[in-house]
Amino acid sequence: MRKYNCFLILFLLLFSVAFGQQKRKAKIALVQATALPHQDLFMDSSDLAKVRPQMMANFNKLLGLFTEAGEMGADLVCGPEDMQNIGAYGLHIDVKDPETGKILADALAVPVPGLLTDMVAAIARKYNMYIIAPIYEAVGSKVYNTAVIFNRQGDIMGKHRKTVLPVLETWLVSTGDEYEVFETDFASIAVATCWEIFYPEISSIYALKGADIIFNPTMAKDNKPGQSLETASMFITRAKDNSVYIAPVVRGSDGNGVIDFNGEVVAEAVGKKDCVIMAEIDFSKERVSDSKWWETINGTNNIKAMRLKSRRPETYRLLVDPNPPVLERYKNIHLTTGDRERQLKAVEEVDYGSN
Repeated sequence: MRKYNCFLILFLLLFSVAFGQQKRKAKIALVQATALPHQDLFMDSSDLAKVRPQMMANFNKLLGLFTEAGEMGADLVCGPEDMQNIGAYGLHIDVKDPETGKILADALAVPVPGLLTDMVAAIARKYNMYIIAPIYEAVGSKVYNTAVIFNRQGDIMGKHRKTVLPVLETWLVSTGDEYEVFETDFASIAVATCWEIFYPEISSIYALKGADIIFNPTMAKDNKPGQSLETASMFITRAKDNSVYIAPVVRGSDGNGVIDFNGEVVAEAVGKKDCVIMAEIDFSKERVSDSKWWETINGTNNIKAMRLKSRRPETYRLLVDPNPPVLERYKNIHLTTGDRERQLKAVEEVDYGSN
């Protein structure tokens, strides 16, 4: 009987781990880094020969902060969007790379796996931690804004390719089409890159798939300059609406941190340059109400469960209609997406350099 009980316990433990049912405490780290210089191609003084060395300097700086997170005992560390710091070159669709002859921004995208991801993998393996590393990925003739997810062994366990792009980014970057949730040994994680967090449907999809925390590597912070994430109303709303943790990661000295499922800021470092922000999160805890009245009326004190069970998806069809009525109001507005002639003209008009 004792052997049977031991076997049963072992089976249940393995079953729960295999199906992602084990939630536990984990140390979540975010990189808060300022950018090193890059070339301003609007200026006559710009030098294309400096582009790649500066790209690698930015990337290596962030790798140094990944290492710092590993030394601090992080279970997972996330970097900011565009670790290469090459996104600004996407405006210069008429500038060619002298090495390859391609449009410069396209030429700087890298294969995955490749040299850059190998460098990240070595850190993940050395410190036995998960890493989210956002880079521009080259796949044949296409470029994606990709967050590469590494497991504790340094293997690539998945990729999230940004699905919704600001108009400028659509000029050169292709869109992804998946909203995958990745299972770690402590929680279920997801990535909503930059603009994706502006679309509430995306965070909701992740929550419905079981994500416990959504990372938002981004270039567009939501809090006021120099102020706490307590002023970041969008991030707070996403967290509370979906009862998930939201973790924005942006270049600079503020705008980074962790917001819990109650909309409370649990970690940040406003004004501090080039540091690692760390939060220990107990993912076994659910969002609950302490009101006995609420629990009695609803049959549960679990706020997330109650709201999910009260959904009426049959009434939400308009959310997936490609031509909702409101678009009739904007029928005469045409974005520059896909219009190379207008794109080139736009670049000329915003050129603030001396040319």
